[in-house]
Amino acid sequence: TGIWPKPNTGPVQEQPGEWWRNVDAALRQGRRGLPGNSSLAKLFAQRLGLRTRANPPRLTEAGILAWADAHWERTGSWPNRRSGLLVEAPGETWHALDTALQQGHRGLRGKSSLAQLLGEHRGIRTRARLPCLTLPQILRWALGNYHRQGNWPTARSGAVAEECGETWSGIDTALRKGLRGLPGGLSLAQLLEPTRGQRED
Repeated sequence: TGIWPKPNTGPVQEQPGEWWRNVDAALRQGRRGLPGNSSLAKLFAQRLGLRTRANPPRLTEAGILAWADAHWERTGSWPNRRSGLLVEAPGETWHALDTALQQGHRGLRGKSSLAQLLGEHRGIRTRARLPCLTLPQILRWALGNYHRQGNWPTARSGAVAEECGETWSGIDTALRKGLRGLPGGLSLAQLLEPTRGQRED
């Protein structure tokens, strides 16, 4: 038939008079010479390596990282929890892996996430692990923008060309709120005001 039997599959064609629901019940209840505490799904998972929803295979962080590396090599980007199905592991989803990392399912220690795992072992930039900023660093990037485009950046200037992953909007927010090691209470416009005046003169 091309599919594995379930309790509701019906009669066992290879054994007249036998039904798959009776076989499953015998596996569960320990009847007819069987040890019990099993099922068709568990038997197939243990003996044939078939994946079941009730008994998904165990995971390791090393294995997830290997799948992530393969995803990056294939697509040029790192996976996140919304990346869908894993080509390298049929039946798995990145959402399920992220959940297992967070909740400690399937042999994982828990209290982690896909983003955290990639941040720790692959140095991937995540919202939870943004690098610290300094005022001289921001001023250098702003000066680069001025030399390249002839104007000073604002919070609406988009991406920072000098630093992959940074945006002027994000920098302005960090300046205002005192995030990422900055003192706070300052906007991008206020930071650049003295420099802007010197350069324009």
